[in-house]
Amino acid sequence: MKKIDQLMAELGFNKNAPDSVKEAFIKHLIKASTGVSVPTPSEKKEMAANPERIVQFKTPQQLSFDFVEEITPRPKTSKKAVS
Repeated sequence: MKKIDQLMAELGFNKNAPDSVKEAFIKHLIKASTGVSVPTPSEKKEMAANPERIVQFKTPQQLSFDFVEEITPRPKTSKKAVS
């Protein structure tokens, strides 16, 4: 099992690259391999600094629609075929 810094070196990442680029790459690797989206350290700091901006999602609700077929007579047209 390789460490993250080894993977990044093999892929040609610059060691002096911004931390946000490194975080985005690691986040992508985790999501691609496990299907789970995890917050990066900078995202955690942002959430801790601004808790009022965090949106709490309600539990999902199943929507239902009551489609009633209305039977209405179609108006009769007296158009004739043109020959």
